Amino acid sequence: MELEKMSSKLDQVQDKVLKDWSGDGIQEYMKEQRRLQEESMAKAREQMAVLHSSLEQLKGQAQVNQKVIGERVEKLKDMRKEIEDIQTVADDMLRERELTEKEMAATQEDIAQEKELLHTQEMVTQQRLQVLEKSADWFKDRLAFNFKKTPAGRVQMILTCIDHKDPTRPFFFDLEVTPEGKYAVTACEPRVTDLDELVEKLNSTNNLRSFVITMRQRFKKMI
Repeated sequence: MELEKMSSKLDQVQDKVLKDWSGDGIQEYMKEQRRLQEESMAKAREQMAVLHSSLEQLKGQAQVNQKVIGERVEKLKDMRKEIEDIQTVADDMLRERELTEKEMAATQEDIAQEKELLHTQEMVTQQRLQVLEKSADWFKDRLAFNFKKTPAGRVQMILTCIDHKDPTRPFFFDLEVTPEGKYAVTACEPRVTDLDELVEKLNSTNNLRSFVITMRQRFKKMI
């Protein structure tokens, strides 16, 4: 009995399934599936459109960002170049300042040395002028010698009693002390041939008496 009941129910279920999935039932099912599929595809297309729009916006923003970044990079390059130029100018100014300070120090040292040299030369000049003045009397008494200052500030040495035919005939030479403290003969009458050598010896020995005696001898040889 139980088997018969179960068999009867299975038959009923089979009839229902066959009825639902045949004829109008299957058509309704397929139609519903197509509708659902179309809705799903429509939603997918909408989502794709939204994604595409977002993608285009991102691409546009990326291009804008890339342009901005490029401009900033160029600006940074210009700023770096400007900083390098300023640094170069600053380095040049520093080197120029150091060089100027060294030159000023060297100049001050040269000035100090020059002052010391001038002071020394002035002392030598004064000493030699004093020698000339102190020697005047000795020259007058022993060498028939006299001297006078010329308008140019030199000392003219005048020797007489050289020419026995004319004892008053003057033989002379102009003597000066240069700024360097050396003796120099600027005029000589008559001209002594080895005058330059005699003046050089005078400066090396500083013996004015010997020089005047030698000049007297040279003048005498010309008679």
